Amino acid sequence: MIKAVMFDLDGTLLDRDQSVKLFIDEQYNRFAQLKDNVTKEIMLNDIWN
Repeated sequence: MIKAVMFDLDGTLLDRDQSVKLFIDEQYNRFAQLKDNVTKEIMLNDIWN
């Protein structure tokens, strides 16, 4: 039985921008051996924009 439904209207419960930046940071670190002359700033900019 469902007792509650919650909605996050982008910023109510979760800061989407910060979550995405943390995700990108983690992926950059996880795949460090695969990147070739790609800085974290380049990766963030390419994904974010």
